[in-house]
Amino acid sequence: MDINVDMGESFGRYNLGNDGEVMKYITSANIACGFHAGDPLVMNETVLLAKKYGVAVGAHTGLPDKQGFGRRRMDITPEELRADTLYQLGALDAFLRANNMEMQHVKPHGILYRMVAEDERYAESYLQAVSRFNPDLYLFVQRNTLIWARGKKMGLKMAAEILVDLSYDDQGNWVLERKKKPRSPQEVAERAVMVARDGQITTISGIKISAEADTICCHGDSSNAAEVVSKIKEEFERLGIPLAQISKLQN
Repeated sequence: MDINVDMGESFGRYNLGNDGEVMKYITSANIACGFHAGDPLVMNETVLLAKKYGVAVGAHTGLPDKQGFGRRRMDITPEELRADTLYQLGALDAFLRANNMEMQHVKPHGILYRMVAEDERYAESYLQAVSRFNPDLYLFVQRNTLIWARGKKMGLKMAAEILVDLSYDDQGNWVLERKKKPRSPQEVAERAVMVARDGQITTISGIKISAEADTICCHGDSSNAAEVVSKIKEEFERLGIPLAQISKLQN
């Protein structure tokens, strides 16, 4: 199983998350590309941090909405989304190249994740941007969504993701939090183990639904993110669940 975390979400003098500590326990980092969060200096620093700990890097692309942290729906055109996505991929790639690293994956952030999963226009433009930039990138999205099916049909490398520190409804939709609420590290670790071993997750009503995944996500803007990912890694090691970057798991 791959563990990914959203990172590089600070901006200027404003710090968000504890990236230096979180990076010690994960296998893949989704780095903000300056639209919903992050800035050039933060992007470069986060890339260097990932290099230090041998963590794979992906582009965490979002809507141009720093004030709302990319969690507010915007009525953008598919053409804007395609151009915005390419812009962000190119920005992160510059820092990776400058530090002799390669991009492993791409993942939509916040409400954009839901927009590309549900709206055919946005799914198509997002996939086109990824395919034109680098068709060898892995795309982290939820299995059995519109974008998952379209990406598979295009022959792109799709990696199924479950957000273990968010709640799910009975239909399998994750519940968006405008501000990330901290969860008990033990609770999140138990959910991560259930996903890894059983391919299931418990919903807000208490039932278990299918949750097959190649990678699990925790959010770096949670106040206890470091404790959460540390506990997940500890439980995986105790139970003999191997951890590896998605590029190594699927090769």
